[in-house]
Amino acid sequence: MNTTTKDPVPASELDITSMQLGIDRLEFTLQSREAVRSMAQALAQQAQRGLRLLTQDLEPAIYDQLAFLNAISELARQRGDVCLRILLLDSRGTLQRGHRLLELSRRLSTNIQFRSPPADFQNSGKTFLLCDESGYFFRPLASRYEGTANFNNPGEVARLKKYFMELWDRSEPDSAMRVLHL
Repeated sequence: MNTTTKDPVPASELDITSMQLGIDRLEFTLQSREAVRSMAQALAQQAQRGLRLLTQDLEPAIYDQLAFLNAISELARQRGDVCLRILLLDSRGTLQRGHRLLELSRRLSTNIQFRSPPADFQNSGKTFLLCDESGYFFRPLASRYEGTANFNNPGEVARLKKYFMELWDRSEPDSAMRVLHL
């Protein structure tokens, strides 16, 4: 289904599991936690080369779900050169609550990397997930489950990746996260 559209379609109106990463160019609107969770899972399950995530606190309702974790585990194990990079704005809260992605990162420490942005970073509240060089979802406000997603928009992924990599290069491994790997 190689679809193209100018107007975003609510993800709830389509079966996103039939969409193919790098092929289907349909822009979705995300309007609920379930839509965001499903999109994160669908993108992660199809990723082949890597994943980049900017998140406030590894939202358990999205990223501490078995289907997402299984997809991440499979991606990290399938090739040694796959890198999953996660910029985590609030690691202390995540560590206090616990998270299965942190446990997974212990076992796959060379493939899953966490960093914390520098203190001078002023996040506008946005959060996003990038898969390979084509798929993404973006939420302008992490406190809300509203945003956009697409399985094949290399231009938007390149724009978000540039922002992510500039921030990644200025970030450091979080000292609290390093304790997990002892």
